[in-house]
Amino acid sequence: MKMLIGFITLFIGINCFGQTVSAKQSIADGLQDTSTGRIVFFDDFNNNKNNWTIANNKDEISRIDSGFYYLTAVGHAYGEEQEVKIDTRKDFQIETRIKILRGNPDHKNYYSMLFFFFFSMSSYYFTFAKDGFASVELCTSKNQRSCTIMNGSLQKTMLNPEDFNVYLVRKKGNMYSFFINNTQFYQMPFAPFFGNLIGFGAGRKMSLVIDYLKVIYL
Repeated sequence: MKMLIGFITLFIGINCFGQTVSAKQSIADGLQDTSTGRIVFFDDFNNNKNNWTIANNKDEISRIDSGFYYLTAVGHAYGEEQEVKIDTRKDFQIETRIKILRGNPDHKNYYSMLFFFFFSMSSYYFTFAKDGFASVELCTSKNQRSCTIMNGSLQKTMLNPEDFNVYLVRKKGNMYSFFINNTQFYQMPFAPFFGNLIGFGAGRKMSLVIDYLKVIYL
């Protein structure tokens, strides 16, 4: 599945193609056992069972290689998503492990993101960039002017700009908590979903490599 994240139209970047991560070092090993019913969705990219886009075109370059999913936004920001149905009456968390391979480090114009509860261009975005800044945004249309940075969420974090980082959104009770590498940096009240799409996006001419994406009930 593929989706153009059209509201981010002002990114100006550098070419960022062709790097490969040499070895799979997932910290999600062993979490594929669904016998407890806790696993809602899990993909470690050892194959393409979930039909992620494999492409090389004017919008994106994407491939699965050695247990990783590679995504480069060629022009405007670009994203990939999966439909994941979550029972919001339960506590749950969304987790992914991503490395920024190449691209301008400035958060203001070049951030990438984990997005969730996406539908018809309305979504929450957990944004991050190589300069270490992260934020949580609410967007209600494809126009970037519709995006609101949640109060107090734009912060410098312990994100490692040269390595993989674990990004986690946890819903517990009536609160969302946001973590990078197991360190919480923001909380906000639970809000209803816009839809069931969960995925990740690269800013313009940014390259990402994704180790895994998983959703579990707590």
